[in-house]
This record gives sequence, C-alpha cells and structure tokens, in this order.
Amino acid sequence: MMIGTLSRLWGGAARKGDRAATVATRSEPSVKSEMLTLPPPPEVLAPHILYPRTLAGSFEKVACTLNLLAPEEAAALRQRVADTGLYVEDLALDHGLTSETVQKALAVHACDIYVDARHFGTPRFLTWEAKVRRSGAAPQVRKVSAQELAVLRQQRGSGQQQDADLQTLSLARRLVADCAALIASDIHVLVREHHTEIQVRVQGDLRTVGALSMRREEGERLVRAMYTGLATVKAATYNPLDVQDAQIAGDALPGTGLSSVRIVRGPAYPVESGGGFLVARLQYREHHQGARKADAIDAAKRLDLSTPNSPSGEFMLGQMGYTPLQVELISQLLRRPMGVVVVTGPTGSGKTTTLFECTRHQARMFPEKRLVTIENPTEYPMDWAIQLTTESERFPEMLRMTLRMDPDAILLGEIRGVEEAVATLQAAATGHLVLTTLHVTDPFETFSRLVMLDHVRLAMEVICNHNQIIGLIAQRVVPLLCPHCSVKLEDAPERLPEYMLRAMRTWGDLSEVRVRGAGCDHCHGDAIVGQQAVAEVVVTSEALMQDCIKEGVLVARRKHRKRAGADKPMIAHAMDLVLAGRLSPVDAERSVDAIPNRDEL
Repeated sequence: MMIGTLSRLWGGAARKGDRAATVATRSEPSVKSEMLTLPPPPEVLAPHILYPRTLAGSFEKVACTLNLLAPEEAAALRQRVADTGLYVEDLALDHGLTSETVQKALAVHACDIYVDARHFGTPRFLTWEAKVRRSGAAPQVRKVSAQELAVLRQQRGSGQQQDADLQTLSLARRLVADCAALIASDIHVLVREHHTEIQVRVQGDLRTVGALSMRREEGERLVRAMYTGLATVKAATYNPLDVQDAQIAGDALPGTGLSSVRIVRGPAYPVESGGGFLVARLQYREHHQGARKADAIDAAKRLDLSTPNSPSGEFMLGQMGYTPLQVELISQLLRRPMGVVVVTGPTGSGKTTTLFECTRHQARMFPEKRLVTIENPTEYPMDWAIQLTTESERFPEMLRMTLRMDPDAILLGEIRGVEEAVATLQAAATGHLVLTTLHVTDPFETFSRLVMLDHVRLAMEVICNHNQIIGLIAQRVVPLLCPHCSVKLEDAPERLPEYMLRAMRTWGDLSEVRVRGAGCDHCHGDAIVGQQAVAEVVVTSEALMQDCIKEGVLVARRKHRKRAGADKPMIAHAMDLVLAGRLSPVDAERSVDAIPNRDEL
C-alpha cells in the first residue's frame, strides 16, 4: 500500500473525530505548489552524484505552503535571490524565517545532493549547483566516498525518489500522535531489504502496526521525515550510513502529552540493500494519563496492532546433538529477563550457529520482545532482530548506543577485550539478557579469562555474581562415523595408543566402540557421515560463584559437576558417543579433550 493512500486512510479516520489528528492535519497542509524539476547535470558528472530530479516545489513556495512565509514574503525572497544570486536559505533569515523554520522547510523541500568527494568543488560541479539554485532549489550538498555513493545509489534504486514530502511528514506526526494516545513507550521502524515494518511497544510488549504496509523506500522516507522533519535537536547533516541521535521537543507535538521523543537511527542489516532502523522513545509529561478512552480506541483501530510474526519451526538444538537436559537448561536461560549467557569454544566449534538457534527459539517464545545484535560481520539473517554491524574497536561504543534502542535482549558477537566485557556486564546489570561468545576451551575458564582482561574492573569478586553471569555453554563439533565402513575397536586395537586404551577401559564395556574405516560408497570415501555438537551447559548458582571466589575455578568446577541436576562434562558426552560406536575415540580426543579415567571426572 502506498504512503499516500495510507495518509488518506488515516486522514479519513481523523475526520471522524480524532481531535489530535485534526490538529496535526492542519499543521501540515498538502503541497499544492507545482513540482520543481531540477536541471540535469552534465553527462560526464552524472555517475558521480545522486540527487532528486523533482521536488515538492521551490524553497520559498514550500515555506509558503507550510505557512512559514506569507505569499508576499515568498515573492520578495524569490526576487532577492534572483537579484543577488545568494543562497535562499541564508536570505530567508531576513524575510521572517528563523533557523528552526528554515530547517523545517528544508526537510520538506528535501534537496539533498550527494557527490563523490573527488568531484566536489570542481568547476563543472559548481556550475551545475549554481543552475540548481537558480531554478529555485536550496540544495544541501553532502560529500561522500565513491563506496558510500554506490551504497546510497543502491538504496535509492534509480536515485530519483523524492525524500520526506509533506504526506510522509504528516504520516510521521499521525503515527506519533496515535502511539501517544495509547501511552506507547517506543516506536520501532525496521527498514528491511524489500519492505518496512513498524512496531510499537505498548505496556512492555512490541506490537506490529498492521495499518502500515510499506516498501523499503517508503520506510526510508518515513525515517528521514521523523529525523529531519520532526526532530528539533539533531545533527546538522542526515547521514544514512551513520548512527545518529535526535530529539523531538514536546512542544512540536501539541496535544499528545509528550514532553519529548528521543530518537536513534542508523543502518542495519542488510546495509547494502538499504536496511536501517529508527527507534523513537516516547517520554510523557508528569501525571499524563493518556488520551480519552474513545480517542485511544480510535488510535488502536487506526494502527491495527497485532503480535509480531514469530519464526517457524522448532528448537533445533536437540537435532544438533544437545541432550534433553541441555535443551531444558538452555530454555530456562532464554526465559530469564536479564543476565549474560556465554557460549565458549575455539574457532569453528559452532558457537554462532548455536547462538542463532537460541535467538530464533527465544523469538518463538517471546515474539513481542526486541533483540538487537552487534556483529562483525553479520553471519545469519534474523528477521526478528535489529542487526548492527561495526568494526571491532567500536563494539563497546555500539553496545552503549544499543542500550538507547530499548532492547530486551542483546547478542554481542564476541567478547574480544576488556571494554567489551565491561560493557556486556553493565548491559546485564541494567536489565537486559545478553548472549555472547568467548574463546576459551572450558566453560568455567570464562571467569579466569575475564579476570585476565582486567584484574580490577573484572576481578573475581566483581564478575562472580550468579544474577549477572547466568549461564555458560561450551561446545565442540565432532565427526560421526560411517556405520557401513567403520571398524570395531576389537578388530583394530593397534589404531589407539596404549594410554588411550587404558583410560577407555575405565569407562566400561568397549564392545561397541568403533574407529574410522577406509571409506566406502555410502560416505563417499570420507569414513564419516556428518557432524554433531557435543556440549556442556552450566547454569550458574550462588554456590558456584562463591566457590570460584574462595577456592578457585578448578575446585568450583569439580564441586558444581557433583551437584544434583548439573550437566556432565563435554568429554563425558563425547564418551557416550564413543561407547555407542558413533564417534571414534581418536576424534573425541582431537575435537574435545584427552580421554580421562572415568573416576577423575
């Protein structure tokens, strides 16, 4: 459905009695001035710039339509521009406009020109810019790199889409006003590859706005309208490729009961295809009780709220190799409202795949909750999340910014340094569930590794809080033997060294133990027929944390594993596969750990 159609639908609803909608409609009249067609650039320059071919009107006509200038003031401004050749937005300050109203007019006028920095300031570009200004436009020229220009061009499609016109601005006002009538706390605009989804948080849960079915480019215009058209405090330049903050003063939204709206917006996966987000946090005046019941009902009908779609399928960890106990323990962790869950293991152990499956399961259980991910790079698309990509050195900064987006859960790709570790713990302490990974070989060594990063800020006494670090998951991926060509150990005992045989005998009956064969047609000569995960899941407790502080990690690990309900070590799970003839003991030792005597665990 096109934005224009939606605006008319919402306008119709307003005419049926919503007073706030009527105020908003009056404050943003339709543009009736003639469209302004900009002069084309020289052919040699065209590949290096991105600009709108048509505008809602010349700057002074747009200002007049917005009731910012009287007709005679607009005519005088136009004449002075023609006489002096100066910038219309500068001269407008002498004709009744303020810096704030100039910005409002520029937002609707929407003449942003992006130019490859190598061509900025060249005679050819300056000559064309002067022609654009003489036509009645007030271009805002942005220097970008060639790569940024390519991304922007892809986001804009043909590059000819008109930005943030009056209909979009009215739509943005209507959206905020209706959300305020429901005392919503947040508005989330999620710009995906081909479409845009709008979600509203009401009474703590996200709801999808069914009345707004928007294409990606329409969502981009809505984001721009909210940032450049509504926001009263913002950066001087709108940069689609940067994360930016802004604020809408409550005075700019009369009749809504809002004291302010805080905005954070920026690019999100898939950035190359125009992906982005905007989160607006609504702050209400003291003692505000919301709109009248009838107005709130009308707003709810206009928004047509519903529970967000949840991912299809079932929890796949069991099919990946996790035991029923492990699946139950992880499900418990994913239901917790706050705390850090750390997935550990070396490179290639499947940590990211496990995190993806956990977040997908969490989205099935709680589709109304918001997940924000910070990755480098993004590995799995998650339709149920806002996925941010950043360089490693900016992870802590991005994590702090993420907290302003009102997430319920955060996925941090990996803890690489002390700042990331501190920021992760702080995010958990402020009421968020944080999922992350860490390169350690044993889950209990997570504590030792964190202490090594900073002995003061990450001291054992600081991090060993079972309400802060709530779970540890260790994982390896092991190869499964081909049942057709694998060889029984009793027929090839020489395949194992003596020390391994001695350790294995302590585990009991070895009659089903097998080792790799020579390969066959069934396994295409590989001797293996797939892989599965071998894991250990640790749900932390006060006793475990106190043991870590007082007696050290080694003692704490041994005592935890002996407690009722605790999971077995990874090597014990691997030995279950070995004794069942599904995993070679050689592969168990190579992929998981040295096979110990059973009584040593």
